[in-house]
Amino acid sequence: MTFTSAAEAIERLRPQLGARLLLATDFDGTISRLSMEMWQVIVIPAAQRALRRLAASPNTAVAFISGRTLSDLVPRVRVGGASYHGDHGAEQAVVPRRFRAGDLQVEREPFEPGVAAVAERLKTEVPRLVEAEWLVVEDKGPAVTFHFRRAPDIEAARSRVRAAVAQVDPDGLLDQPGGRRAWELRPPGATTKGLTLARLIERHRPDTVLMIGDDAHDAEAFDTLRATRAAGRVEGLAIAVASPASDTAEIARRADLVFAEPGVTARFLASLARERAGR
Repeated sequence: MTFTSAAEAIERLRPQLGARLLLATDFDGTISRLSMEMWQVIVIPAAQRALRRLAASPNTAVAFISGRTLSDLVPRVRVGGASYHGDHGAEQAVVPRRFRAGDLQVEREPFEPGVAAVAERLKTEVPRLVEAEWLVVEDKGPAVTFHFRRAPDIEAARSRVRAAVAQVDPDGLLDQPGGRRAWELRPPGATTKGLTLARLIERHRPDTVLMIGDDAHDAEAFDTLRATRAAGRVEGLAIAVASPASDTAEIARRADLVFAEPGVTARFLASLARERAGR
């Protein structure tokens, strides 16, 4: 796997720097560093400063697409003048500049009440069945993610969580897209990051699209960007951020460039903000 520096990425993008730009980015492992404690993750300050400048730049749309809920994501990122898309895009909100967290208004895509009832049972019953200190439950309304990043044996933890889920939801009423150090369950047909990026492209009609992410959900958005580019509708780059996980090689294969770690993302965004400000 070949890593690209921030300076190299800017040079590759340079012919498109004056175009209408859509910048979409994940949060965890992309503009923040991964942590064993998911509730302690913070945005890299240099990335935050650059994103604020970019969000205020002419002809620039900034969007955050994360698996986290918006009530969790927005206070962590704190960049106004951008759109936020939580739970992969099932939640969305536009956050103006100088916003207050208490003013956040989230729009959630519709879901079947029966699916939400199953999700509620899973949130209660899976922790009871697994009985492990390393299990963290992320409540996403009609969706839920069981995190086991602190487990001493990730694969054993994954098996225990999946077995508990199968016991509570034997009919598989919720989709199970899985996860790297988590097991995610979502309503059938819920919005994906790939669909979210497609909608953003339709909304903003950019000339250039940048999508930055680090996991398989982000790779779905990479696929969308590359297909739209192949159709001649946009230019742009899909940028993967490497992680210690074994699936990085597959994600990198679906990207155009690979950054070695989130610090490179921060440097790239800072350079991009300077370049956009100079035009």
